[in-house]
Amino acid sequence: MIDLIENYYVNQNIFDYSDIDTQKVSKNAVECVLPLILKNELTERQRICLKMKYVQNLSQIEISRKLHLSQPTVSRHIALAKDVVNNRLSYCLVVLNRANSIWLKSNQ
Repeated sequence: MIDLIENYYVNQNIFDYSDIDTQKVSKNAVECVLPLILKNELTERQRICLKMKYVQNLSQIEISRKLHLSQPTVSRHIALAKDVVNNRLSYCLVVLNRANSIWLKSNQ
């Protein structure tokens, strides 16, 4: 499975479409749904660890020190959070691609 969350935060481009409009639509959809996934699908600890990793660019050691957790615990929180987010984003992108395909066909 593609690591969508890693590509989104690190590369700022999880979409490999040749059509720039499709890229923009996909990126906007992810930006809309990602906060909902983070809020509704993750535990508070998973959400905090994931945000510290990607938004604050902290290492697992730094996160563990700030949260007073062991590094393996932080690693597990991040791994579980990434699994959930990647799973939900993959569903989102499947539906988005299907809807976009139908829309493009209807406008030809």
